[in-house]
Amino acid sequence: IQRILVLSGAGVSCSAGIPDFRTPGSGLYDNLEKYNLPYPEAVFDLGFYQSNSQPFVDLAKELWPGRNHSPTLSHSFLALLNKKGKLMRNYTQNIDGLECLAGVSEEHIVECHGHFRTSACIDCGIPFDGKEARDTILNLSAAPICPKCGGLVKPDIVFFGESLPVRFKNLLHKDLSTNDLLIVMGTSLKVAPV
Repeated sequence: IQRILVLSGAGVSCSAGIPDFRTPGSGLYDNLEKYNLPYPEAVFDLGFYQSNSQPFVDLAKELWPGRNHSPTLSHSFLALLNKKGKLMRNYTQNIDGLECLAGVSEEHIVECHGHFRTSACIDCGIPFDGKEARDTILNLSAAPICPKCGGLVKPDIVFFGESLPVRFKNLLHKDLSTNDLLIVMGTSLKVAPV
């Protein structure tokens, strides 16, 4: 077996201390009261972000890759597959970036719901320096502002209503038709469209 395809979800990051989103009682959506949201999913809603970016900024500070959480044994397994040349690709539903921190190359990851490494303006779409966005969010507890149009900038996390990354669409069918083995781990497969 030379071409292993992996689909991973929140379960691979739970032992790193990152809650999944939907588990009743312990999931992220059930524990967002401190943000005073009109509904839990508002934290990832573009319209809400435009009117009140602070809940997402506060949550991003908690979830920012490498800040409070470290890769798990599952992430190390993916990195080992990558190192041995067996990992064709890891399609991850996670935004935590722990695969990259574990040593999986970006070439071998498709982050279906985006990531924190890059950012862009939500109004004009112009890319914004990822490190500057990180510093603004983590050090100033504020959403970055686009220097071109004055709109809000957010990390390239897929919010509700946004399309999945182009990389997902470009690679999925080819990868599914040429892999030797598909491993599904840490997901209930109930999150559309993955």
